[in-house]
Amino acid sequence: MSTGILVMGHGHFASGITSALELIMGRQTDYEAVDFPADSDKVELSQRMEQALKRLKGNDQILILTDLFSGTPFNVAMEKVTEQPALKLYYGFNLGMLMELISRRMFQADGSLTEGLAEVGQQQVGLFDPHSMEAYTEAGEDEL
Repeated sequence: MSTGILVMGHGHFASGITSALELIMGRQTDYEAVDFPADSDKVELSQRMEQALKRLKGNDQILILTDLFSGTPFNVAMEKVTEQPALKLYYGFNLGMLMELISRRMFQADGSLTEGLAEVGQQQVGLFDPHSMEAYTEAGEDEL
């Protein structure tokens, strides 16, 4: 099953997170980033999303990831998702979640691509405790 990925967000969030992703994991295929800059409006965002979806059209499914629940990028994507069952919408994603999704897409051919994906994103958020540094150095970086 082929999967296209479309990331959308306020300002230059989409292109920024894409830049970080590509620095770590390389350039991606079947991947689009749509920004929502301050000088843009909902109509322009919708048009850019439509163009990106057309470029991803050959995929069996398309996952749309937005920065916030109920923000303009989410709302524009939500309208489209309700019309097309091949589209799935995630919100509040982060770089760790996106990297996990890309890794799964590269190595998993079955339908478990998005299973537990939201939990992966949640696991990437936390507060560092400097007192736990001893456990970190004892375990070794590769084990964490």
